[in-house]
Amino acid sequence: MTPRRNREPSLVTTGYLVIYNVLSWFAWTYVLMWTLGEVWNKSGDYTQNCSKIGWTLTLVQTGAVLEILHSIIGIVRSPVLTTTIQVFSRVMLVWGILFLFPIPEVHEHWAFTTMTVAWCITESIRYLYYALNLLNIQSSLLVWARYTFFYALYPLGATSEAILIYQSLSAAKSLNIYYYYYLVFLLFTYPPVFLHMYTHMMIQRKKYLSPKSKKSE
Repeated sequence: MTPRRNREPSLVTTGYLVIYNVLSWFAWTYVLMWTLGEVWNKSGDYTQNCSKIGWTLTLVQTGAVLEILHSIIGIVRSPVLTTTIQVFSRVMLVWGILFLFPIPEVHEHWAFTTMTVAWCITESIRYLYYALNLLNIQSSLLVWARYTFFYALYPLGATSEAILIYQSLSAAKSLNIYYYYYLVFLLFTYPPVFLHMYTHMMIQRKKYLSPKSKKSE
């Protein structure tokens, strides 16, 4: 996360944000390496990944709740509502699905691994991008990766999330009928929300990677 542009950030604020982004980058990269290592060592067997990695993923993703606070107190330029929706959607996945339903249909499904990989790559790039920006270090390769990898990672992550929610429906129905209906409603929101986010990233890619934007910079 980067400071707001409408005022000069203090050294304390900048230092805090650098530390936050570096630690977040490290945490997401660690989970990514762990996940890929498990898949590699077990010759593609993904069935035990959630039982080993799920709790760590939950803690790392929950740490992103701080980003809502950052936005509320104004040390970053991210809109509060947008940040809250983005963070809540993932926190809901790790606590409202993975933690709440430790069943084989969810924990042993391949969608957990693909979702984790998609999240980790996306967040590793994003936090490193923010940290380097705060240090005034420019990396054209990192900018390209941030605004290009989403073409594959967004569909992979969103599809995996929807699959895990679908896999939990029977357990949710037994737990609480209203929660079951909430998850069904959530599934119906995935296509329009995904389309909105995907289109937004395409616009951002054009903004940051087009020849005109590079020339103006």
